[in-house]
Amino acid sequence: MTLLLLLLACPGGEPDALVCAEGGTGTLRAGLDLPDEVWVTAPSLAIYAADGTPMESMTASGDLELPGGRYTIAARRGTVDGSPVGAAFGLLDDTVARVCVVDGETTTWSGTWELQPSSGKLWTLSREAAYAFDPTALAAGGDVEPELTIEVPRSNDLRGFAVDPMGNLWIATAPTYETRLLVYPPRGADGSVEPAEFNLEAYGSWAQVAALDFQAKDQLWVLLKGSNEGFAGLWGFGPTQALDWLATGEVPEAPGTTLTVEGVVAPEGIAEDASHRMWLADMASDTVFAVGSGFQDAGELSVSPEDQFLGGWDDETGTHTLNGPTALGFDDSGRLWVNYWTNPALARFDDPSSGGATRAPDLNVRGEVLELPAGLVTDHAGRVWYGNEPQDGAGELVALDGETGMELARARSADALSPTTLVFDPQ
Repeated sequence: MTLLLLLLACPGGEPDALVCAEGGTGTLRAGLDLPDEVWVTAPSLAIYAADGTPMESMTASGDLELPGGRYTIAARRGTVDGSPVGAAFGLLDDTVARVCVVDGETTTWSGTWELQPSSGKLWTLSREAAYAFDPTALAAGGDVEPELTIEVPRSNDLRGFAVDPMGNLWIATAPTYETRLLVYPPRGADGSVEPAEFNLEAYGSWAQVAALDFQAKDQLWVLLKGSNEGFAGLWGFGPTQALDWLATGEVPEAPGTTLTVEGVVAPEGIAEDASHRMWLADMASDTVFAVGSGFQDAGELSVSPEDQFLGGWDDETGTHTLNGPTALGFDDSGRLWVNYWTNPALARFDDPSSGGATRAPDLNVRGEVLELPAGLVTDHAGRVWYGNEPQDGAGELVALDGETGMELARARSADALSPTTLVFDPQ
């Protein structure tokens, strides 16, 4: 039986995930698929299934992650092995689960809670380093300092960043010296830890990486630009294959999947919708399109683009839309966002997965100078973030309201110059 668990931290300590009160609104981190793994924030937990069966084996350190939404919760006092606990009952998709948090000072309360996921740290790549920022500090605007910095040796062009299911940070380098994948441990990338390093030249010369993505959290895809007459498309590594890299220290003899998309010349961005269907942006043809899903260990194959959105001249605005798309992403409402930097502007497609997408007016940021393609990422607070390099050379991270397009924050960093890739690390 599928069990969906709900973690509530009640009085008796500063809860990391949810503020406990007599009813009201709180926040809980979200994102991990249940019940495959359960991560909890409180240091001492007794976890029970809906039928009262203890589930001590599922207690771990880390974060319990659930989808955002509204939950009706009732809680009451109780004891576990003589210790007072708060017994919380949560109704989620007609499945009731109970979590008891040992805190020593529980109270009786009930209420309806809005559980909002937390996006974690915002990472950005510049040419030679990766930087992690606190989104709260970024949202305040002004000058900011990175919380963590990864200075990547022997590289002046970082082009890919992804986080695997275990929280490891994967960074790809484009070929000035060689094409490599570097893997750093979760949030321990402070320069004191040597990364695992993998050279991709064995798969062919000029394997210029454009982006990385862990589809459905465990299938590693490496997007390749195809410049210098190299391969343009995707290398896919299944869950076991990708994670074996860290165990063996060697890349597999060949990717589990080599995927060519018909007509694609210069892919730049990759994203995944709620059904785990992959979407790409092709800078050469000014198109954004889906390429499907379920390609694990499929060998060599070619697919046709699905649900294409073509750029072109807009008579009303006098601009060339989708001109040079470089980054894309989906927000919590399933809307597809695209950053195209030649104008530059942001495009939003409100219903892309249905095949009949509606397109909102572009958010025009032409008043800026983008010397490099900027990244794009959405958070769980309804904001859209992109990177910018103004004329004075300082890197900027800008947040817009996903509904109105209004600018909410503009943070500047003297360290994170030329921000080309933006990724939230949920760990």
